[in-house]
Amino acid sequence: MINSIKEWYFKKMAASSIEKHGKEKIEKLAVLNKPAKEWRVSFLTTAGVHLKDQPPFDVDGGDWGVRMLPSDSREEQLMVTHTHYDTASADQDINCVYPSAALHALTEEGHIGGLTPTFFGMMGYIPRVDKLMNESVPVILKKLKEEKADVVLLSPG
Repeated sequence: MINSIKEWYFKKMAASSIEKHGKEKIEKLAVLNKPAKEWRVSFLTTAGVHLKDQPPFDVDGGDWGVRMLPSDSREEQLMVTHTHYDTASADQDINCVYPSAALHALTEEGHIGGLTPTFFGMMGYIPRVDKLMNESVPVILKKLKEEKADVVLLSPG
């Protein structure tokens, strides 16, 4: 019963936040004045990717936390904790939701300038939009600025 009430409350809060923030006009964060060959690229996924030694996402609780992932993490160091999509393909090949190998190849081939040291893993089910906007997003933006990211690629689960 308490979980039903909690879920109802979170859905109501999420709907309120979407109503409030969904109508705001958002300006571009930046205009890229350099070619892709000079871009410093970061990556964020909401597929529930994290390092095996990091805490798993609290899927039922609508975890809004961010997992900092070294961009040079090996595939065997990563895992997916998410129950709101079929993770079978991601469990077999993490690159289908976290294309680190492709990003490294683009760097090695000279198509992009390089990668930031940190990528980001999140979970897509976040009913607490207020926590996402006030806690998670500022942490991500701070790290992106510290690491001088030019571009952030986003991928859902």
